[in-house]
Amino acid sequence: MKKYILFFLSLLFLNQFTANSQCIPGTSTNPGISPDSATGFAVAVQGQPYSQVIQIRVPTDTVVEFIPGIPVTVPLVTIQLSSFIGLPAGLNYSCNPTNCIFPATSNGCVEIFGTPTTPGTYPLTAIIVTTGSFFGQPVIQTDTIDYYLLTVTSATGISEYNTAGFSLKQNSPNPFSDYSDIDILVPVQTEVEFRIFNMIGKEVYNRQLQAEAGINTLRIDSRDFAPGVYMYTATLSGRTISQRMVVTKK
Repeated sequence: MKKYILFFLSLLFLNQFTANSQCIPGTSTNPGISPDSATGFAVAVQGQPYSQVIQIRVPTDTVVEFIPGIPVTVPLVTIQLSSFIGLPAGLNYSCNPTNCIFPATSNGCVEIFGTPTTPGTYPLTAIIVTTGSFFGQPVIQTDTIDYYLLTVTSATGISEYNTAGFSLKQNSPNPFSDYSDIDILVPVQTEVEFRIFNMIGKEVYNRQLQAEAGINTLRIDSRDFAPGVYMYTATLSGRTISQRMVVTKK
């Protein structure tokens, strides 16, 4: 089942903390999930209360390929968040509805909350179980959403210092059909994570850059990507900057 049919961009995003955490669903009528892969999660700070809310609007149907290459539209019944893997120590999650089962065309939310104890960058994986109906018979599919990262910084203030003067420039040329250069400016010698996502939120490129203080130029080869629109990001000490680029036909 195509997970990108299930989740498109919506605009509502809440960020609050309560002792008995339960998020409040939004009112959007546009199917989707927010924040998306480009926006990402808010940065957490070691030893401080944290909350990140994911808003969901479930669509009416999805596409299934019972036979490879032959897509079939299937009405949705429910989407269930089965588990959230990779959360840092001290953090947990809850859903609204509390059973983490979201009916078709409904609004729901998931809140990650708690007090993180260990700094680091944590890749998260959401396990999603989708139930549809095809001629009265249930169709069940398990998918994963694995493009989220949750960064926990130390409380020393070092990360704020490191990100001062950090910037990500627009690639040039853009659009491009051959090569394009991207300048990343960092204040000190450090490691920067560079990622590229397609427009359905799938990560298609990931590179850890050993950046020198000043301007670092990364060259992108169009042969590595299908024609289309992409979002690229650079992350330094929990701060992420995004830009868009367009790859044209070769």
